[in-house]
Amino acid sequence: MTRSIETPGTAPDGGQGERGGEHGFPFIARLLHWSTAVLVLALFAVGIAMTSLGTGRWAAALHTLHKTVGVFLFVLVALRLGYRVVARLRGRWARAAGGRVIHRVLYGLLLVVPLLGLAGVSDFGGRAIYGGIELPAIWPEGAGYADTLFRSHAVLAFLLVGLVTVHICLALDEYIRQPQRAEPAQAALGGAGNSSSLPGRDVS
Repeated sequence: MTRSIETPGTAPDGGQGERGGEHGFPFIARLLHWSTAVLVLALFAVGIAMTSLGTGRWAAALHTLHKTVGVFLFVLVALRLGYRVVARLRGRWARAAGGRVIHRVLYGLLLVVPLLGLAGVSDFGGRAIYGGIELPAIWPEGAGYADTLFRSHAVLAFLLVGLVTVHICLALDEYIRQPQRAEPAQAALGGAGNSSSLPGRDVS
């Protein structure tokens, strides 16, 4: 019977452990992560388009789409936060500087930006979305702050998209570099495996 040698962060089958990297996270966590990124970028594109159109039938349709997808994003982020708490997952940032701070800022913006939009439409009186459903009012209608709320919503949305874009670029860069980092590690493990065949290493 031969005693196997395991290295820290490596599962017994040779793969990464649960916390060994992004690819060690469960599928549902990665699905929520990338779904959030896609929805943020899609909402940003729709927001730019509807603002450029100004008024008209197509602008109104894009406004309704923007509000409806925004609700889905807010619910998705809430589910993602709940999942992280239940699963006790720890966020992983590819660079050393301020990883946890960056993630907290991202989560904060993912919650605040939709709420500012909802406050704006509540003040403006345009809470209707698809299916004849009306969003809950979180701001008094006709209070006179709709423009300020929409401007704040837009400014923070630009900041959010910038951070999400940087996050995606760093994640892709890390994914591309992973095989390059894995080769030296595998070579080292191969050398360790050869040295483990010395007399006295087998335990019967």
